[in-house]
Amino acid sequence: MSLFELTQHDEKPNRVKALRRRLAALPHYVRRYYVQRVTEIEQKQGIRRANSYLINSFDRYVLPRLDAVSERYRLGVVPGLLMPFRDDFHRLPYAGRRDLKRLAARLTDCFTAEFQRESDHHLAASGDVEFSILYAYGRVAWLVSHLNMTAPGWFDYCQCRLTADAALRAMARLESPGWWLRRLVRIHDQWREHLMIAAGYVHKKATPYISEPALKEWQAQKKANREFLKSRELEDQDTGERSSLIDKVMGSVANPAIRRAELMTRMRGFEDIAVRDGLAGEFYTLTAPSSYHAMHSDGKRNQRYNGSDPRDTQRYLCRVWSRVRAKWKRKGIRVYGFRVAEPHHDETPHWHLLLFMRPEHVELARAIFRDYALREDGTEPGADKVRFTAKPIDHTKGSATGYIAKYISKNIDGYALDGELDDETGQPLKDSARRVSAWASRWRIRQFQQIGGAPVTTYRELRRLQGRDLWLHPVIAPAHIAADTGDWAGYTDAQGGPLVERRCLRVCLHYDITENGNDYGDDVSRISGVYAPVSGPESVIFTRTTTYKIVPKASDDAGLAVDLQGAPRPLGVLSITVRDGRPESGGAAGNSHVAPRSIDGDDCASCGTVMDFDRLSREERRDLLDRLTASSGKRRRRGGDDDVYAPADDFVNRIRDSARSIGWDATAGEAARLSAGHSIGFRGRQYYARGDGELYSGPESVAVDKAELIRRVAALRELSRES
Repeated sequence: MSLFELTQHDEKPNRVKALRRRLAALPHYVRRYYVQRVTEIEQKQGIRRANSYLINSFDRYVLPRLDAVSERYRLGVVPGLLMPFRDDFHRLPYAGRRDLKRLAARLTDCFTAEFQRESDHHLAASGDVEFSILYAYGRVAWLVSHLNMTAPGWFDYCQCRLTADAALRAMARLESPGWWLRRLVRIHDQWREHLMIAAGYVHKKATPYISEPALKEWQAQKKANREFLKSRELEDQDTGERSSLIDKVMGSVANPAIRRAELMTRMRGFEDIAVRDGLAGEFYTLTAPSSYHAMHSDGKRNQRYNGSDPRDTQRYLCRVWSRVRAKWKRKGIRVYGFRVAEPHHDETPHWHLLLFMRPEHVELARAIFRDYALREDGTEPGADKVRFTAKPIDHTKGSATGYIAKYISKNIDGYALDGELDDETGQPLKDSARRVSAWASRWRIRQFQQIGGAPVTTYRELRRLQGRDLWLHPVIAPAHIAADTGDWAGYTDAQGGPLVERRCLRVCLHYDITENGNDYGDDVSRISGVYAPVSGPESVIFTRTTTYKIVPKASDDAGLAVDLQGAPRPLGVLSITVRDGRPESGGAAGNSHVAPRSIDGDDCASCGTVMDFDRLSREERRDLLDRLTASSGKRRRRGGDDDVYAPADDFVNRIRDSARSIGWDATAGEAARLSAGHSIGFRGRQYYARGDGELYSGPESVAVDKAELIRRVAALRELSRES
């Protein structure tokens, strides 16, 4: 049979086998239910019925959704320099934390090398430092845009507003593995959750508001954060006094109970002002079109779903709101109040707004809002009833704060909702609070937003001046008195009223600016106090007069053989130096860190210091386990009673001879490091030794640490000034 006849041979592909391979290739958290479903059908109804399920249900409804979602995150056409990263980005949903760290380091090396190559080339060609920096940054930022990301400063660069200093600060981020890791983790988490939404794991009859894996990750992160806060203290830089970090955090708005109480206070203050001024209260609900919803309200798949994630829906709602506010401003309608964003059962967000306005503006405001809310898919069934709803506040039935109190509590901690059931899912509202908080954290959606009024940050700073008499500052005093007593209405009036513009505020925040205040060389602004603009700079009242440093918590047991003050990283938690059993010269035998090579459990039992493992944090226990495991492995490999590994002289000499052959007069210390498996840079290359004593070269890692990066930025700035 000829090659032509072979190509014309019609062989029917096995569709079921292909579908089973596709199912097996999906991430485990996506395929879990469908594998169980196929297995269950196959065991109870036979393989033909299971194959029918794969073809008529999985292939018809599920796979197209998953493919559409993954296509949004996959890279398109990329330059040749980024081809080695293409497969890594396509495998992000499968990646673990270690894989993401490796990818972040590789991206850092790649873009750092590209920036150095481009800047050196154009600096040699033109001699213009600023031009070479901007050109090299443009090249790197253009490459980053092919990774479905936007580089820092890219918008200003496209508008020809980016300076050389700003480009260097942007490059400091692109040359930071930590910055890349945070970006990759965000994409990884949202891609995974988006797949869970598309696969139908998130709805009222399964797991509402957030998938179970995402909820567990959020709970684990919260627990780890709390353990870290418990293991740290705040140290006063002037007096050395220490205070508990966890107590400070729980006394701030990071505490859900305090955050909820503050929101209720602010909402009540707005309502008091509205009642005093005779304003009307309106409660609006804004919902996205049905195409943004993955599931129907009964838990069935929505065939009109367009593949949007919650952030896409949030952007749609923000877009509608911005158009409504612009139209209201043109019509002279001024409002103030609060907005709450919360998820439907399938994670699609919707908004609740409690607004106050003049009674004569109510009908026009409703008509404008309804018009913009129904402009997209406004003719679909039920759109007129559910897409936008307006309910007037009837004070005979309850206060305006009571209308929104339930939504505030549901989205924070479920306070006072015992026995209440969720209207959408039918589950207890108190249990829904943690799922809603995990949803907001995963998709980075702001749950509460104040509309109009005076800024809350100034209110919080004034409350830090508790008990202080500000009679020397007559402009600031009324706002301070109101804030000190928790009177949000009085504070708002003291600032100029609920509709005051930012430029007309009577009390503003004062900032201290620190040049090169972070690892990226940015000028960092920190709140230092408050002041009255009409009184000038001399009216500044400092609210933050103490400088703290976060330090490890001091141990309660002086005999604990673990340094919680932060031992050097290479030594880890347990500092043990293996020697030949003789104390080091110049030190007392009782205080020496020397231990015999053959130390065993009986010897440890007679030691004077005992490690209290109950006091070790999870990170310290893991570090200790890694150190002990590594030490055990080294002892097994060495064998016998040999002391710490010392390289043979002939092996070191062969390494030094090999180094001289390439013009490198390596010292004995450098040769010893090479013999131990380390690599050392020489003339732009990284050299390492093998068992034959010869040196081999590899590409030098161009990942620079932060200190070196700041030094290079400063050098380039000096060169730019001189030129």
